[in-house]
Amino acid sequence: MSHEKLIGNIVSKLKKDPYLLWIFIVSLVFSILFTVYSSMAFNLVEMSGWDMGIYMQALSSGISGHLFYSALVPGSYLAEHFSPILFILLIPYYIFPSAYTLIVLQSFAIGFSTLVLYLLSKEILQKIEIIKTGKWLNTSTISFIISMAYIMSPLTESPVFFDFHLMVFLPLFFFLAIYSFMKKQYILNIIFLALIVSLHSTFVSIALMAILFEIFLNRTFMITSIHSPVRSSIYFFISLAILGPYFILAGILKGDIAGVPASVLRIHVSGSAGPTALVIDTFTNPALILHLLVQNYILKLTLLFFAFGGFAFLFVRYPASILTFIPYIIYSMFSTYPSYYTIGYQYTMMFIPMVAVSGAIGIYILIKSQMHKPSFKLQLRIALSVIIVIALLGFSIATPIVSGDTNSNSMYASVSQYGNNTYMNQVIFEHKIANSIPKNATLVTSNNLFPLFGNDLNATAFPFTPDVVINADYYQYLVDNQNSMWSIETANISGTSISLNMLEHEYMASGNYKVYADNYGVIVLERN
Repeated sequence: MSHEKLIGNIVSKLKKDPYLLWIFIVSLVFSILFTVYSSMAFNLVEMSGWDMGIYMQALSSGISGHLFYSALVPGSYLAEHFSPILFILLIPYYIFPSAYTLIVLQSFAIGFSTLVLYLLSKEILQKIEIIKTGKWLNTSTISFIISMAYIMSPLTESPVFFDFHLMVFLPLFFFLAIYSFMKKQYILNIIFLALIVSLHSTFVSIALMAILFEIFLNRTFMITSIHSPVRSSIYFFISLAILGPYFILAGILKGDIAGVPASVLRIHVSGSAGPTALVIDTFTNPALILHLLVQNYILKLTLLFFAFGGFAFLFVRYPASILTFIPYIIYSMFSTYPSYYTIGYQYTMMFIPMVAVSGAIGIYILIKSQMHKPSFKLQLRIALSVIIVIALLGFSIATPIVSGDTNSNSMYASVSQYGNNTYMNQVIFEHKIANSIPKNATLVTSNNLFPLFGNDLNATAFPFTPDVVINADYYQYLVDNQNSMWSIETANISGTSISLNMLEHEYMASGNYKVYADNYGVIVLERN
């Protein structure tokens, strides 16, 4: 196809759908804003070794021919979380081995998932032959509103608050999987479902929920001729027969990589009651269940309000959509781990894309069931107005770009820090230290400084350091920001509580270390 013909096709599509260009611009602008925000956070040393530092070190390890080693997890990252997508991320990280590579990938994955949601929403709404709702209320306008509500939601922008994580790719892969299914591109559908599973072995459950959701969509929209209950059941159990063994195999491989039997690997519930215990306690200890539910209820209600209110609670019009997000919602609401239900972490990625799709289908059901009634236009306008108002509210008070993050930092606050000479001198000094210490020197530092040394395979961070490497004669360098809370954060090492600050004094008292650099409250010790 010639360039002229290609350009002509693009122009023709834009004339038919001018919102397509607008949503592309919105996706690009938000991607750039997220990149700038996260880059500033990294430059100002506001990211942590957990998780940015872990991914940097794991990918640097992969480039060096090791199996995604990180000092902050037990050996390989794959032994902690089985995420084969790391092999794909090796390609861009090999070309640009930097935190900025991960920042750009994260920002554009979140930003351009908006474009895919727009296309998916249009595909859903176009299943109605004619929407006679007026000049401005058509499929393109409604899809644009849904997409804008999604990208402006504090739940969508939540991971931007927090370093980098593989979960940020989930919305993009989920939208692409459902969209390719709606377009009858079944090979692409399988590929994107596989990519969901590649993010984390436990995401097998999300892939299965997506497949079950597609079965219900097939019944609703008659996408394929295979929509009978029997054939749909066979399709689901075939998927289960494939994904189930994969999950078991992933557990075995994790144990093999970690060098321990799979049966003794820890299941990370991070303070939660745990799925099995939750079911048992519902019948045996209802008082505990009630206590878990009301704990931090303001945070939980805030999350639910922006999640479901942000799409006008339209999921109730299509109950099948509940399958995709209710497992995580239930699990998080009964969790004692605040990150699961607090805006500002990556966990919102596990349900906000599903809620957004349910909003689009809810509008479809509303239009189809009510379009011949006199009150139809009023109902639709009310639903869209609720979506717009909550989107503006959430964007103005609870997103990183405008309001600030959980540590009271925002893009504007970060900009203002550049005018703080003392703070900036400290930051510049920390970057100079990171650049001056020899590459791959054995080094121990604090959690917040660790990303500056993320490509150093011999660096580790306090207080996550395994006790096997705490030794007064082990590290060549110790880097401590004495003004940071991480300097005094303690870890239990061989039955003794010790902080990085205490380790610093122990090193100096040993006589084996000298001061390599000391300024602005940041001290670096070098082994003699």
